[in-house]
Amino acid sequence: MGEGPQVNEGIVLSGNARVSGSALAAGRNASATAHHTAGATGAEAADAVRAALDAVGELRRLLADAELPPGQRRQARDETDAIRDELSSDDVDPGRIVGRLERLRTLLGSATGLLGLVAEAQESVRAIAGG
Repeated sequence: MGEGPQVNEGIVLSGNARVSGSALAAGRNASATAHHTAGATGAEAADAVRAALDAVGELRRLLADAELPPGQRRQARDETDAIRDELSSDDVDPGRIVGRLERLRTLLGSATGLLGLVAEAQESVRAIAGG
């Protein structure tokens, strides 16, 4: 009977060691997965920003031919430039970009072809921001 508890304790200890080893491995896997996901999310965000910059560049080109009053065209161009600058900055604030896109959308109310491009850019920024 003296060896019974020791054997049992050995089994329990061995089992605990396996459990804690498994927990440690699971923690490492979760950490690696989180880092991998964060890297992928960061890469996806960078791709989305590049795509948004391309869309803003295209929008700026389209503004030159849009049927807008000169003052409205200038305001739209200024707003587009501000969006491009915001997207290019190190401290991108999706909320500011969405706000600028909303103002741009208002300015372009009569140019329906451009509205679709602005709406698409707005949805991309919202997706990046997670809301």
